[in-house]
Amino acid sequence: MSGERAKSDVFYGWFVVAACFLLTLTLGETFWSFGVFFKPLEEEFDWSKTLVSSGYTAFLIGYAISIVASGRLVDRISPRPIVLVTGLIAGLGIALCSQVHSINQLRLFLFIAGVGAGPIWTVASSTVMRWFYGRERAGRLALAITSTGVGVGALVFAPLINYFIDDFGWRDAFLYVGIIFSAILVLSSVIIRRSPPVQEMAISGSDTNPSRRRPAPPASVGKMIASPIFLGITLVVTAAIVSFQALAVHLSPYAQEAGVSAASAALALGLLGGFSIPGRILSGAVSDAIGWRKTLALAVFGMAISILWLLFLDGGWMLYCFVLCYGVCHGLRIPAQLGIVSDFFGVSSLGVLIGITTAVGQIAGAFAPYMTGFIVDSTGEYSLAFIVLMVVLTGAAVVSVVMRERQPVSG
Repeated sequence: MSGERAKSDVFYGWFVVAACFLLTLTLGETFWSFGVFFKPLEEEFDWSKTLVSSGYTAFLIGYAISIVASGRLVDRISPRPIVLVTGLIAGLGIALCSQVHSINQLRLFLFIAGVGAGPIWTVASSTVMRWFYGRERAGRLALAITSTGVGVGALVFAPLINYFIDDFGWRDAFLYVGIIFSAILVLSSVIIRRSPPVQEMAISGSDTNPSRRRPAPPASVGKMIASPIFLGITLVVTAAIVSFQALAVHLSPYAQEAGVSAASAALALGLLGGFSIPGRILSGAVSDAIGWRKTLALAVFGMAISILWLLFLDGGWMLYCFVLCYGVCHGLRIPAQLGIVSDFFGVSSLGVLIGITTAVGQIAGAFAPYMTGFIVDSTGEYSLAFIVLMVVLTGAAVVSVVMRERQPVSG
């Protein structure tokens, strides 16, 4: 059995999974929790929804810029120094938001936070998949556990940040969140390490039977990203991220305007991430039955149908029904979009491929909260914005269904 083992004879990859779980936990703190700050910022400065959303747009632009570079780095060097630098930059950017007095300051500090946070997802997902490459069942479980960190982070931090805001004010809340972010990543860096060398193998389509694997030399990155399957995957991922980013920012203010209390709206935002956990865990089992491609299609279509429910939101119980359905489907999608990349392209350039798909999605997603705010400011309601998201997601589901099954790209 390749790989390192701890003194207790436990495969060290599982310790790496624990470290990567902590890494993705911080994404639940950043991606899912800005919506909790939305109303306090709007009320403090009398900013429009478009202006407040532009701060989060700056965060996502910074995130997208750094994620591609980090993908290339994690393919070449140990993840430990990347995690340490990430923790310092992102934590500092978040903490500096406590000193905001203008919209440009908010944009700048959140941009810095985004640059720091960018490497986290690429480092966590690609590192785990490398450690467990060739261990199909264990690898699916490891990837599911790693990705659940985002959901757990949302479940924990959205209510916690709301508590900080209620008791200490939004400025101190930003400061505390920045400190917590850095502390978690420093702890993770102590545990995480680079995987031992693996024999690159190519997997045909959704086939997960090790006996049917065939060695294949890795293709160039340029050939991989130009392939139709990669373009299709990127399109589907982009549509899903656009939807997620719009809701991550606007669900809480929308719910409050529909009569839901601020505390309940924050809890719902956390539960949206929390309910993604069973979806992430189930994703491996579903893909065993129908393959990663169809799992991805099912998840994205489920997200579209869930948003339809928001058009009729009337009270807390309907909000919680939405977060249950959307959260599970969102969770189902995450491992699927990672697994399908590994299946078709192997692990030699996994970091940069995940980085590219995510970066393209985040660049588009960066403007989703801003455009949602603009639509709401222009029309006075959220209906049109939600309908647009439904159409985009439905189109992505169709793309995922019609993507052609093919042999992995090889050089």
